[in-house]
Amino acid sequence: MGVATGEPLTRLLDGLGTEPPSHVGLPEVQAVEAAADLYMRMDLARGGNAAIAMARGSLEWAVKLQDRPMTEATRERLCSAVALLADRVGWATYDQGKMERAARLLTFALDSAARGGDRDLRAHTMLDLSVAFADMGRPRDGVEILRLALGDERISSAERANVHAVAARHCAAAGDRPGGLRHIGLAEEALARAEPAVAPDWARHITVSPGHHDSALGLALFQLGEDSRARVRLATALERLGENRTRTGLRCLTRLAVLRLREGERDTGTEQARRAVALAADVRSARVTKDLRMMIDGVRQCGLADLAGELAGSLPPA
Repeated sequence: MGVATGEPLTRLLDGLGTEPPSHVGLPEVQAVEAAADLYMRMDLARGGNAAIAMARGSLEWAVKLQDRPMTEATRERLCSAVALLADRVGWATYDQGKMERAARLLTFALDSAARGGDRDLRAHTMLDLSVAFADMGRPRDGVEILRLALGDERISSAERANVHAVAARHCAAAGDRPGGLRHIGLAEEALARAEPAVAPDWARHITVSPGHHDSALGLALFQLGEDSRARVRLATALERLGENRTRTGLRCLTRLAVLRLREGERDTGTEQARRAVALAADVRSARVTKDLRMMIDGVRQCGLADLAGELAGSLPPA
């Protein structure tokens, strides 16, 4: 955190609780960008309430800036900065299981991103919004949102691969296995020509961070029933994911445990299932809790009722 703080962030924190300046320039935009960058450096899996509160306060101040006079170039950059911060707050809200509120925040983020110049960010906010829709029982709407995102030829190949991988997951949830496999193929094609340097700076925390595409594809392949391919991707993701990707790592581990048990690797699968429950003990995430219950159902389906009962007994009450 100390490394991330500097003059731009200090300027924003000094301005919180006060009226924004009468004219917005580059320093104010840099302050909002610095707040988003600081927020993305934090692993929020084990709470992060203070960080989320900071991001929300920064977002409230940043939104007020949009009403002030500024050059068109400054406004375009500010819109992208506001969109990124709103997307991250919306995603944290989604992770808390507050779907409708998350959808509203992510819709606001998308509106702001559409007025900015960062096309990858626009696509990524659409991706996050699509996940919220899918988890509200509307996976086909999620696919349609991502089709719109993929219609923009200006997004980087790294983000395009990410969008295709998530679209594959939505197709699986909607019962469209051929469509899901088609998106997997398109994601792999995009990765073959990916140039991370083309992706925007924020993507180093998400889309182009180590292991991200492996995890996205592994989750989709698992849902599509492509067990052997999913196992390779999920194992690679676990090896590569950074220390600030706790929740993503747990999502991969729960599925990998189920795959190993399905394939008869009882000792390894049992160890991984127990490790997933232990690692998630102090993780605050509705997604991870849902994944743990999915894993326990998978354990039970493998005929391991005693192990399923043991794991279920270690979970907090629903």
